[in-house]
Amino acid sequence: MSELEYDKRKENKLENSLCKSPFTGFYIGPSGNIVLCCMAQNTHLAHINDVDDLESFYNDSVMEKYRKELLLGAYSTMKPCDTCYNMEVQQLQPFKVSMDNHFKFKNFDDDWNARLNNETRPIRYLEYTLSNICNADCATCKSEWSSKWQEIDRKFGRQVTPLQKVKDKHIAKIEKVLYGLEHLMIKGGEPFADIRNIRILKKLTEVNPSCKINIISNFHAITPEAMDILANLTNVHFTASIDAVTPETYKWIRGGDIEKTIANMKNVYKITDNGITVSVTVSLYNYFLLDKIKDFFKDKEYVSDVKFSGFAPEDTHTVGLLPEHMYKKQQDKLKKAFANHDNNDYRLTSTLALDIDYKKIKRPAYVRELEVELKEKRMKDIFFRNLDKMNEHRGFDLCDYVPELKEWRINT
Repeated sequence: MSELEYDKRKENKLENSLCKSPFTGFYIGPSGNIVLCCMAQNTHLAHINDVDDLESFYNDSVMEKYRKELLLGAYSTMKPCDTCYNMEVQQLQPFKVSMDNHFKFKNFDDDWNARLNNETRPIRYLEYTLSNICNADCATCKSEWSSKWQEIDRKFGRQVTPLQKVKDKHIAKIEKVLYGLEHLMIKGGEPFADIRNIRILKKLTEVNPSCKINIISNFHAITPEAMDILANLTNVHFTASIDAVTPETYKWIRGGDIEKTIANMKNVYKITDNGITVSVTVSLYNYFLLDKIKDFFKDKEYVSDVKFSGFAPEDTHTVGLLPEHMYKKQQDKLKKAFANHDNNDYRLTSTLALDIDYKKIKRPAYVRELEVELKEKRMKDIFFRNLDKMNEHRGFDLCDYVPELKEWRINT
């Protein structure tokens, strides 16, 4: 199957849609687990400790099983791929769609034919998180993904995830497959808080300098050594995780200094000459601030585009907890704010799902109708309890800067 034929099949109905992820690579998580992609965190295929050679594993039967299932049309029923299917049905953008839209593989056809002939193929896409080491304690995070959250989870009486990291002796396994990569995605924790990422980037510049690199960072701190490495990378793109733009709201949500973050973004842009993607995680904490974030970045030369993630119905800070009248009022406001932007001027990509049905966010499928009212009240209580704990941790009340949350708390 050529890439053209692949794309043609992709355009057919959702059930027949193929995902490029298992046909190009995989994801390695902070504990060392190997999974199909970032959407499949709980479906472990193997552990890096137990895999002698990552390329051999990629070409072996474990991953081939998922490829064959997808070719047979199991997208809607096979775990973990049914997660992406259900997101697409709800008009949200899962990783599968992002991969189809943003990652092109020049060797896709050759690799496809090599697979049919049972020949060994290089890994073309690798996404990894070496550890949960992080220098931020974002309000939407937890100790599973940020080591800085351990103290907070302990204070809040939550389960504490210990430090997770791929052991140093296994990093050589990652370095061994760098030669064939077309795309490398580095996540955290915080990539620049774990200096072993610098080791891998140094190796990549030696063996495969044309590889396209994507690094997702909070931009809180980047060392001079890291800046020197970045200056030598010819094809690197950055995503900055930024969920607010005023000093107070940024500090409350992201736990840092917005001015330092912006300064680091400007420095990276200066040495790489590549515009940075701003990625905004939409939650109740910043739902009423999204138009301000858009306007703040619209004329910044160091920003290439701004992306807003979709809504997660299961979260205790999802916008689906809002009363319907507040949700619809804000959606109408955002529709007007986002309606007339010019991509060439604003350089903005919206995946905000402004037309998504309220009930799809408000009432996940697993909640029976009789449970809805009780669940909504309980989840609202949990949200404000968590908000109060974070208020105490930060030393000020987010509601003083997001009056809509104060209104919701008092009037409903």
